Amino acid sequence: QMYAQQYGTIPVAHRTGGLKDSIQDLADEVRDRHRATGFLFTGWDSNRLMGRVYEALDAFFNNRRLFLQMQANALQCCYYWPKAIDEYEKHIDFTMEDLSCCI
Repeated sequence: QMYAQQYGTIPVAHRTGGLKDSIQDLADEVRDRHRATGFLFTGWDSNRLMGRVYEALDAFFNNRRLFLQMQANALQCCYYWPKAIDEYEKHIDFTMEDLSCCI
C-alpha cells in the first residue's frame, strides 16, 4: 500500500496491522477530506469489503474532486524507513529498560 500510494493509487484494505497505520481512512467525507488516503473496512464479512469498494468506485466516478484530493494526500505521505527504524529502536530500548528490573 505504501508503494501504491506513492503513485496515487487509493487502497481499499482491511483495518489491521500496518495497513491501519499507513492508510488514513475516509470515514467522513467532510472531516477526512484533507487527510484520507484510502478506504478501510473491519470484520471478515465480504459485504463490508464490497461496501468500501463501491464507495471507492463512487468517489472515482461521481466525486472526482474528492478522489483527486485523496490522491494528493497519498502522494504527500512520507514513508521514510530510517524514521520508522528510529521509532522501532525507541520501542525496543524502552522495552529492554523495563525488563532490566526483572532479569
